[in-house]
Amino acid sequence: MSNVSAKRRPRALRRAVAVAYLFRTRLRKALRDDALILVLIGAVVGALAGGVAALMVYLSELMRHVLFDLTPGQRLSSMTSLPRWPTLLVLTVGGLVVGLTYWYRGNRRHQIVDPIEANALLGGRMSLTDSAYVAIQSLLSSGFGLSLGIEGGFTQAAGAIGSKFGQFLHRRRHDVRMLVGAGAAGGIAGAFGAPFAGAAYAFELIVGSYTVANLAPIVVAAVLGSIAAHAVFGHAYRLPAETLTLGDGAYAFSSIGLGIICGLLSVLLMRGVTATEHIFRESGVRTALRPCAGGFLVGIIAMSVPHVLGSGHDAMTLMLNGSWPLATLIAVLGGKIVASALSLGSGFRGGLFSTSLFLGTVTGAIAGRLGEHVGLFGPADAAMMSLIGMASFGAAVIGAPMTMALLAIEVTGDFTVVGPVLLGVIAATLTVRQAFGYSFATWRFHLRGEAILSGEDIGWVRQTTARDLMRRDITTVPATMLLSDFRNKFPVGATKYVAVTDASGTYVGLVDVANVHAEAAQQNGEQDDALTVAQVASQADSWVDIHMRFDRLMPLFESRETELLIVVDEKANKRVVGLITEAFALRRYRQEIELRQRELFGSQP
Repeated sequence: MSNVSAKRRPRALRRAVAVAYLFRTRLRKALRDDALILVLIGAVVGALAGGVAALMVYLSELMRHVLFDLTPGQRLSSMTSLPRWPTLLVLTVGGLVVGLTYWYRGNRRHQIVDPIEANALLGGRMSLTDSAYVAIQSLLSSGFGLSLGIEGGFTQAAGAIGSKFGQFLHRRRHDVRMLVGAGAAGGIAGAFGAPFAGAAYAFELIVGSYTVANLAPIVVAAVLGSIAAHAVFGHAYRLPAETLTLGDGAYAFSSIGLGIICGLLSVLLMRGVTATEHIFRESGVRTALRPCAGGFLVGIIAMSVPHVLGSGHDAMTLMLNGSWPLATLIAVLGGKIVASALSLGSGFRGGLFSTSLFLGTVTGAIAGRLGEHVGLFGPADAAMMSLIGMASFGAAVIGAPMTMALLAIEVTGDFTVVGPVLLGVIAATLTVRQAFGYSFATWRFHLRGEAILSGEDIGWVRQTTARDLMRRDITTVPATMLLSDFRNKFPVGATKYVAVTDASGTYVGLVDVANVHAEAAQQNGEQDDALTVAQVASQADSWVDIHMRFDRLMPLFESRETELLIVVDEKANKRVVGLITEAFALRRYRQEIELRQRELFGSQP
């Protein structure tokens, strides 16, 4: 009996091992491929992102209360006066603290990748360490009262959370990108209490496109982010405004005109940030000391216009429900633009999301006051103009029109704003596109030489090089070969093109075999023996380096008026290693597109 048990034991053990292996394999496959699992991961990412965003907002407000000695219920941007010298001291010291973070980072000067760039070029891969560094800098910048929002920090952290979840679970490339978008959606939704706006932000900026496959994970992440932020911190971003109207059907012209003005002012803001960065960079001041100088200059402005400090949410509420003097509004508008440019340009971290909302509200309030003076608007109309300006300026700077339109509805709870806000947003977006061509994020990419317009995945195009596309069956001949010998060696039909190289193997040009035989037939053999292939070779500039990226390679076919490019090993010696035809390159491009569409829309286990 005991012998039978002993024989059965190894068999039972083998079965247990097989079952465990099968379970582990199927679990790994489900975590990697299952669509429902992706939605659950998105929910977790969204909840964490919303919590992180709300925590950062709470900590920044706590810092401002302590540093500026605010009483309970007071907010920095709503203060009409502040102690001058203590305020100047706090902002200058804040610059020193942020400067220390640059000093701590030392020589690690590699470019930190944000969610848009990660999704566009790197398949959603982000560094958690770099993102934490950006989040801390943003928290310090906002906490010390600089004229910036904190959105740049928490969207960076939220995107990195989604990226790390996707990488840890070995999800496919487009799934990782989607989880980066889910993190950003949860962060925006948590900070503003606006799940629709959070989801739209992810689609418009981070993922770069909307598909049915992306809908569930990102929307669930936005909803869970909003719920988590409210449950843990009771955080909600609301603009309690009186009844908003814009009567007599004249709102269309007013909204479009205000949108155009907001678009032009947003270009001024973005140009101002770039110009300020250039001035600080050329000043010779060390990077770690630039925020100190910037904080001091912002403090000088805040002595006269304290509303420029902070993100401006509470000042927006006052403007929507009050009647500020026109001179005050103009001073706040100019001061905020300069203070924001100084804050970002000197090295403080943050975002222009809240800043653009504040500037738009001020711009709309100015337009409303002017309209009241000439009898065009009533008080309620002026409040509506402020809201239209808020959404329009935000759309112009951030480059997310639907996000701003939805945000205006969610933070006011008033659906009567839909028509006027949409018109203003569209007008502002088109104005920026025509006059400038970039949102703030894509403008900064442009300055670095990156042609990124959204988070749409173009990384695979850049990762595909001439090496991946070339054929290696290129025939070469020495430049000294006589044409008679060439015709004997390459009869018509043997090959279409032959590359010509000099004694060191350097590419000289290209010979069309059919043309050589056709010209010989026309000349009846005259002077044929004296000519070499180098004398009839053409397209000496029709070559590309083996490392040439696909996106830079394709325009060369048109600019060089050729259907074939020779691939060389490097620019210095130009030794021929292969060839690329335009037809083959286009076919490979279509194959890559179809592959990614199957990955995105194909059936999933």
